[in-house]
Amino acid sequence: MWISFVQSLSGVEKKPDQVTIPQLLKAGFPPHLAAAWKEKSKQAPEKFLEWKKSLKGKEAALVSKVWKEQEITLYDNKQKFAGNKTLPKNKSSLSKEDNTKTKEGFDSPSEIFFGMSYQNLDVRYLPRKEKNHSSVFLGGRGKGQIWILEKRDEEFSYGVNLTYQTFRFTSGNRYKPIPHFYFAKDPNFYSQLERTGSPLPQPITLSNFFGYRLLVDTKEYELGIYHANAFSSYPGLYFVSPNKSYSGVWSGGDNKSSLYINDAWNSKDWGTHRIQSESIYNKQESVGFVYLKSESLESKFILDATVYRDSPLLYGMVSPDEVRPQIPQNLGYTRMSFKHLVGSEFLSSIEGHRYENGRSGFFPFFLSEWGNLIYRYREYNETGNYHWNEIGRAAFYEWRKEKAVVSFGFESRENGGQWEGKLAIPFGTSNLLEFSGIFREGQPKTRAWFENWTYATDFNINLNDRAEIIKLKWVSPFISLNVSYSEKENDPNPILFINFQLLQKIDL
Repeated sequence: MWISFVQSLSGVEKKPDQVTIPQLLKAGFPPHLAAAWKEKSKQAPEKFLEWKKSLKGKEAALVSKVWKEQEITLYDNKQKFAGNKTLPKNKSSLSKEDNTKTKEGFDSPSEIFFGMSYQNLDVRYLPRKEKNHSSVFLGGRGKGQIWILEKRDEEFSYGVNLTYQTFRFTSGNRYKPIPHFYFAKDPNFYSQLERTGSPLPQPITLSNFFGYRLLVDTKEYELGIYHANAFSSYPGLYFVSPNKSYSGVWSGGDNKSSLYINDAWNSKDWGTHRIQSESIYNKQESVGFVYLKSESLESKFILDATVYRDSPLLYGMVSPDEVRPQIPQNLGYTRMSFKHLVGSEFLSSIEGHRYENGRSGFFPFFLSEWGNLIYRYREYNETGNYHWNEIGRAAFYEWRKEKAVVSFGFESRENGGQWEGKLAIPFGTSNLLEFSGIFREGQPKTRAWFENWTYATDFNINLNDRAEIIKLKWVSPFISLNVSYSEKENDPNPILFINFQLLQKIDL
C-alpha cells in the first residue's frame, strides 16, 4: 500500500499546500506535525523553508522524507528543495540513500535507543536501598509508535505509546500524553535527558491513558481517561491543549487534580512574556509553583517572579539531592532589572512559625566589555526563631552573553559572610555546562538566597542554611552528569549526590 502511494505520486511536483492531511498522516506524521505543515504551507515559501530547517530529530526526518517522495517544490522554476540542497526534477539525481527501500517499501524513519542511569546519595542516616539506584533500558520507535523495556533497580518495567489515526494509548512506567513532572513521578528516578524529540520523558509509576486526538482548525487537542494509582486510586479524565501548553488531570473519586502550564506570548510593543506552572490540588495538601518572566524589546528590562508551595508531600517526586522540608513552606520572589545591571529583589517566606523576608538593590560601579563589577545591598529579616535583622553588602564580578554567565563575589554580613559563584557555558544549541556554589562563613542567622537546579521550570530560588554547597551539571542530548555536595554547620555528615545518565540512538 505504501509503495503504491508513493508510485502514484512519482514524477509529479507539488506545492506544500497540495499535500493533504490524510496523506501526511498516512506517511507517519503525528497530527500536530501534519497540522503545522498545513499551517506553514499557507505562508510565504521562505517561511515554510525556515520552519522546515528549524525541525529536529524525528520530525525533521519525516518532513524531509515526504518532501523528497512527494517531490515538493516551493517555486515555479521546476526545481525542488531537499534539506539544504537544490535538486533537479529528475529522480535519478537523488542519492542512493534517498532511494533506499525496505521490504515494506518506503518506511517511516525508525530508531533503536538504549542507555543507563546510575545515582548515589551518600548520606549516613539513609538505608542502603535509598542511597543507590540504577537502571538500564532498551527501546525503539517508528511510524509514530514508541516502546521501552527497563530494569530499575531489581524491578522490570515497560512503556508503550501507541497511536492509531486519532487515538492514543499509553501504558507502563515511562510514557504519558501529559507533560507533567509531578504526576505519578517515580520517587527514585528522573530524566535529565527529557527534551524535544527525546524518547526519554520522566520515569513514572504504572499508569494507563486512552485518549482521542481532535484536530480543530489545524490545532490538535487531546482528551481521554486515565488511571495512575500513585496519583489517585480512582480513574479520571485528562486534557491536553495544542503544543502541550496547557494540560490537566482530574480524579472524581477523591476530587484530586493537577494542572500544567507552559506558554509564551510575543508582542512588538510589549516584548516577550512567559508563564510556567504546575500544581497538585488535594484535600490533604496542595503543592506547586507559578513562574513568570517578562522581557522588553532587546531584553533591556527583565522581570522574574515565582511563587511556590513546597512540602514533604512533594518530595519523592523530585530529585533526592535536595534538602527535604519537615513542614510546608510558602515562598515568593521577584526580581526586576535593567540589562541585569541595575535592579531590585524581594523575597518572602513562611515556613511553620518561621517568617523570613528581605529586599535588595544592585547597580554597577564599573562597566566594560570584559565584564562588570556589581554592588549589592540586601536586607534580611527573620522572625520566629531569632527575631533578627541584618544587612548584607556584596561586590560581584559578572559577565553575561546570551545564555553564558560568569558571576562570583562576596557578601559581608554582621555575623559572617558568604562567597557566591555561578558559571554557565552553553556549547552549541543543546549542550550546557553549569557550576554553582556558595560558602558561608561565621554564624549568619538568616538563610542564603540560593538559585537551585530546576525541574519543571526554568527558574527556582530557595532559602538555604548550609555552610557549603557545590553543584556541577553537564547536559547534552546523549549524556547527563549531576554532582552536588553540601555541608551543614557543625555537622560531620555531608551530603554527596551523583547522577549519571546515558542515551544512545541508532537510526534504522
